[in-house]
Amino acid sequence: MWTIKEIENKIKSIEKKQIVVFPEGTQEKIQQNANFLVENDLAIPVLLFNTKSELPSNLNEKVKTIIIDEYDQSEMIKVFLEVRKGKADQATAMKLINQRTYFGVMMMKMNLADAMICGLEYTTADTLRPALQIIKTSANYSIASSVFLMSKDTESYIFTDCALNVDPNSQQLADIASMAADFAKQLNEKDVQVSLLSYSTNGSGMGPTVDKVKEAVQILKEKQIEGILFDGEMQFDSAFDKSVRDKKYPNTIITKEHPDVYVFPDLNAGNIGYKIAQRFGNFQAAGPFILGLNKPVNDLSRGATLEDIKQTSIITIYTSMFNGGNE
Repeated sequence: MWTIKEIENKIKSIEKKQIVVFPEGTQEKIQQNANFLVENDLAIPVLLFNTKSELPSNLNEKVKTIIIDEYDQSEMIKVFLEVRKGKADQATAMKLINQRTYFGVMMMKMNLADAMICGLEYTTADTLRPALQIIKTSANYSIASSVFLMSKDTESYIFTDCALNVDPNSQQLADIASMAADFAKQLNEKDVQVSLLSYSTNGSGMGPTVDKVKEAVQILKEKQIEGILFDGEMQFDSAFDKSVRDKKYPNTIITKEHPDVYVFPDLNAGNIGYKIAQRFGNFQAAGPFILGLNKPVNDLSRGATLEDIKQTSIITIYTSMFNGGNE
């Protein structure tokens, strides 16, 4: 997979810049990130503010700003009511559009922005609710999902789903694995190999969660997706370490020293797993990146550092080119 720096250079080489809306314009780290994006010719950031008094003095002149209180929302309200027909009235539309997350998503719906990033103030639910209502999930998948790009030195792996789906069923788990594999391909990984994780390796354990993973693997293998191999169920040591895998699962179709994508069976395992890798293993965890939506809406951790925000922005900008932002 490309490194963050390689993705950054790829973005710079493309003439048409993606428009990324940041609802949390009052946050200092968002302002610093917006300056970074324009100074490095990576994107056109748009920062949202409720009132003129919130505008900071430290923004690069190329950073665009919108003051919601002064914006003519008539067309936006009209489009919102069309999208939410029968589920919202005029008063509700006016109230919601004055919320910065809804305003940002409506900018994407009206092709005024290509992607949205927030999460320093807003919860994941606050970020994703308007996206799911208005941008909606792709017809190719039954659900939206999330991935983290785990990187250290020259190593890069994808962990999924670590932020969104609490207890996916077999079909949903298959969709989660498929979305993550597509994400790996977007990041230039060749011959993507995906391990579906469990407390069991190749039938060594029993139970309904083991059966769920086995069924997801069968669904994926029947699809025969070109350029992607899926296998499991596997314990993490078998998945990650080829020498262990050769002993515990000699007939696996996974051939790489380390697979590219690791699919956790539920949110408990995924969330704990990525944080162990981050804290014990000193891996950088970029994300979560939300997959399966028609346009990218990505969620920041409320404790995100400036570097986390920069990395999330770079990958969001790049993936937006695959989701209608560069058409």
